[in-house]
Amino acid sequence: MATSVTSRDVAEAAGVSQSTVSYVLSGKRFVAPDTEARILAAMDELGYRPHVSARALRSRRSGIIGTVVPYHALTDTANQYRYVVSIAAACRKYDYELLMASSEEGIEGMRRLIDSAQCDGLVIMDVLDSDPRVLQAHEARIPSIFIGTSHDSDVTAVDTSFEEIAERCIDLIADRGHTETLILTSASEHVCAMGFSHRFDHTLTAQAARRGCDLIPAQVQRGLAPMREAISTALQSHPHLSAVITGPTLCADDAANALLALGLTPGEDVSLVAAAHPADSPHTEIDYTYFDADVPTVVSTAIEILINTLEGGPRNLNQGLQTISPLFHAGASLRPIS
Repeated sequence: MATSVTSRDVAEAAGVSQSTVSYVLSGKRFVAPDTEARILAAMDELGYRPHVSARALRSRRSGIIGTVVPYHALTDTANQYRYVVSIAAACRKYDYELLMASSEEGIEGMRRLIDSAQCDGLVIMDVLDSDPRVLQAHEARIPSIFIGTSHDSDVTAVDTSFEEIAERCIDLIADRGHTETLILTSASEHVCAMGFSHRFDHTLTAQAARRGCDLIPAQVQRGLAPMREAISTALQSHPHLSAVITGPTLCADDAANALLALGLTPGEDVSLVAAAHPADSPHTEIDYTYFDADVPTVVSTAIEILINTLEGGPRNLNQGLQTISPLFHAGASLRPIS
C-alpha cells in the first residue's frame, strides 16, 4: 500500500520547515509569497491533500478589518476622525468590526496587525507620496485597500479626486478675471509628503499655466495668526492681489477671518476658494466657496472593494487608483465676474 504524503514530505520538497508548511495551511503567520508558492507547488507535485481541519482553519475568518491610524504631533485629528468614523460605519454594514492600531511609524503598526493574524483585511490611511507600506501590503497574506496612493506604486486604492479639485479651483478664479492667485498650503512636513498633496500641487500648477493665472505660493502653519501673517505678507509684495485658494488640510475659516481682519471681505474685495472643507464646525461668518472630499463615499467604496475581495473576488493588489469626485458648495466668497 502506498504511503500517504505528509506535511513533512511537503516541507522537505519545498526546502522549508514543517512549521512553515503549517503556517501556510493555517494562515496563522505571514509567509513570504515566494516561500508560499514553493510550498503550494510541492503540495501539487506530491498530491498532498491537507486534513479537513487544516483547510477549515485556513479559511476561518476573524470578522475584523484592521487599520493603522498614524499619530504624530501635527496630526489633523478632526479630519482623521471623519475617516475613522466612516471606516467603522462601512465595516459594520458588512458585519465586520474595526481594529485600529495607532503608531507614529505606520509600517510598524501595519506589521503588527499582519503578524497577529487577527484581521481579515487592512485599510491603509495617510498614504505618503512614497510609502514603504506599499511593499508591506504586497508581501502580506491578507488583502488591503489604500485610501490615497503613492506616485510610484501599483496598489488598489480609492481617494478623492484632488486633481479635479485643483482644476476647478483654478477655473473658478480664472473665470472671474483673476490673473494672479495666492495659493496657501500647509507647512507641515507630514502633509507635504502626502500623496494627495503632490497630486493637488502638480495639477494646480498645470491648470494655472493653461488658464494664464500666476500662482503666488505660501506655506502656512496651523492657526489664525500664521494665516493672517501669510496673507498680509503676500499683500505687501502683491498689493493688487484679489484671489486666494486654501489648499487641502488648511482651515479656510482662518483664511476668511484673516482676510476680514485685514479689511478685505471675501466675495466683495477678494475671491476665496477652499480646496477642502474643514472637518470641525464653522467658525466664520463668511459663507465661502469650498470643495468637500466626500469622505463617506470614498470610504464606502474602499470597504466595498475590500469586502468583495474577502468574499471570493479576485485578489488583485494593483487595480490602481479609483477617484471620487468632490462635493461642491458654491458659497458667496467669489467676486462677481469682471
